[in-house]
Amino acid sequence: MTPDETLDAIEDAYRAVNHAHAVLARRLADLVVSTDFAEYPYLGDEVGALLSISSRKASTLINHAENLASRPAVLAALEEGRIDQGKALLIVDQLEPLTAVQAEIVEAVLIEYARTHHYSRIRQHAQRLIAKLDPAAAARRHEEKKRTRRVEKLNLDDAMCALRFQFTAVQGALVWDRIDRIARGLGDDERTMDQRRADVAFDLLMGKETGAPQGEVKVLVTLPAATLMGMDQEPGMLAGYGPIPADVARDIAAGGTWKRILTDPVTGVAVDVGRTNYRPSAALADLVRARDVTCVAIGCRQPAHRCDLDHCEPFDGTNTIADDLGAKCRRHHVMKHHTRWKRTQLPGGIHIWTTPMGRTYVREPEPIADPGPPF
Repeated sequence: MTPDETLDAIEDAYRAVNHAHAVLARRLADLVVSTDFAEYPYLGDEVGALLSISSRKASTLINHAENLASRPAVLAALEEGRIDQGKALLIVDQLEPLTAVQAEIVEAVLIEYARTHHYSRIRQHAQRLIAKLDPAAAARRHEEKKRTRRVEKLNLDDAMCALRFQFTAVQGALVWDRIDRIARGLGDDERTMDQRRADVAFDLLMGKETGAPQGEVKVLVTLPAATLMGMDQEPGMLAGYGPIPADVARDIAAGGTWKRILTDPVTGVAVDVGRTNYRPSAALADLVRARDVTCVAIGCRQPAHRCDLDHCEPFDGTNTIADDLGAKCRRHHVMKHHTRWKRTQLPGGIHIWTTPMGRTYVREPEPIADPGPPF
């Protein structure tokens, strides 16, 4: 089997897995329908015993099945292998706060979008659509989820555990930024960056000195001027996360330091500026990172403000411009320079990647403002 045939076979196998998930969901949904009301609370025990899994895991499978069965178009897309289970459940979850008419409109758009985009971009796209159709639903959903904030302790093997914090996106961004800034200020030692962050988090929670300057904790938010002035309810964009409700973005902006970023009125993508130095100016760096939003490698969600700015073509004295610069996390920066992966950049922040096996993938820029209507 040639490498190209192997890739095709992998794609076919993944579609088959998606199909199997859909078939399982249909059978579990059938079981729910045929179960007496009094016995429904114990259906997880029935399925758990059948599959030799915990009743909790079985109940999760049943819940997923019911959610998917409630959206036949989504379940059909999963069964046909056009989307995977994670994307299908995400779409169903995003449709929940909408009216029946709104949900039908958004559902068709998201199923098509999900075919060629990764999970986090689907979520962001959905939230922008929901905010446009029903701003009140986006704000209501945020308030409902805000009430679920909590801290969980998960026991792991080998005398280890994990603490999981569920905050608002803004709170999480602030906490992460503080931990990361302190960890980076400690200087190089034998610890990895992950280990340093873990040690810093423990010291902070225990009220200990961290041994490094904390610096200014901040979050980066972009929002349209009309939203800032309260003229509409378009969502803001939180760096490293995505859309946040307009009211939340305005609250952050109230005490923020402003930098003006121009966006294309049609695409909503940040507009570039040109410079002739090898190292981009602060203004150019801000624009490139605002345009790229994350690392420009396919599927990478490392926030652009934590990435290197890398030339696509070797520096020639004139190409330190937005159309030749892209945000790359350190891992993918190294990949581009030391492997057979190739990147071509087109105007407007479009990045074309060619893999060592010859497959080509396009990474388009993410709008940071609401795109204008088509002409």
